[in-house]
Amino acid sequence: REEIKASLKYFEYGHIPPRPDKVVATRIEKRQLPEIQGREERMTLLIGSKERLPLRVSVYLPSFQGPFPVLIREEHALGHIEEVPMILARGYGFVEFAREDLDPDLPGVNGAAQSAYPEYDWATLAVWAWGAMRVVDYLESRKDIQLDKLGIVGHSRGGKMALLAGALDERFALVAPNGSGAGGAGSFVNEAGKCETLELITRPGRFGYWFHPRLRWFVGRQNQLPFDQHFVKALVAPRALICTEARGDLWANPIGTFLTSVAAQGAFDLLNVETRNGIHYRDGKHDFTAEDWDAILDFADWHLMGMEPEEKARFWKGTER
Repeated sequence: REEIKASLKYFEYGHIPPRPDKVVATRIEKRQLPEIQGREERMTLLIGSKERLPLRVSVYLPSFQGPFPVLIREEHALGHIEEVPMILARGYGFVEFAREDLDPDLPGVNGAAQSAYPEYDWATLAVWAWGAMRVVDYLESRKDIQLDKLGIVGHSRGGKMALLAGALDERFALVAPNGSGAGGAGSFVNEAGKCETLELITRPGRFGYWFHPRLRWFVGRQNQLPFDQHFVKALVAPRALICTEARGDLWANPIGTFLTSVAAQGAFDLLNVETRNGIHYRDGKHDFTAEDWDAILDFADWHLMGMEPEEKARFWKGTER
């Protein structure tokens, strides 16, 4: 596990700082949400007693008594509540954090986190993943959260972040990247059809800043990569991993995602958790839909709450194909 992490950090994502000494919630605002039978706490986390990096967070919880399992998602900005009623109705809490407080989604710009820790060579995806870990640090101070039932979720670039955070931090019991593509659940080696390639995603004028500059050296040399993204997936085992994909989302390489899940299955088999490596496909294109959330929540019910689904076949399991 440590060998794989070292390779991924060196070549793909960069190295992240250790856990800070303190994460404190400030500017807490509370409100009831009677229309969805829930409540919200909006706050700013201050990360590190010296650095005091601000990170805005919203915590949504059902109106009944906890403690609650919780799904965490990063967002461009707070207030993304379309999925919140569905999540709360299923008995889960939901936490979103403003990723760009730590690092703006822009090329050539050092964000607040990178400026606070200049000795680390972390790229943007690693910064956001580190931010998700700091949210967990804060949740550990609460009594209304089931800390053994935390999930990390993300869509597109957020899905890349979610997979990385789940690979590096074993406090996440469920990891759910949606439509994450290149640098996420997709394959660099098996670039199928019209998908985003290693060459395209690492271009300096596009999204090269998401990754460590060393990754671009492998453009045209993919067969020399010391890993593919199944290594990241394997790090999640023995915890639960579900990749939600759209058949028409060709840019996110749904075929390559299937192949990395096949390749990662050996790690889940080795640890006797064969069914915890899941994929769910739907019709449609690059989006995060209610059908995706329904699949994630059903998978969470199964592997976090012990509620075995009637239709297991909707989740691919490598031992069955």
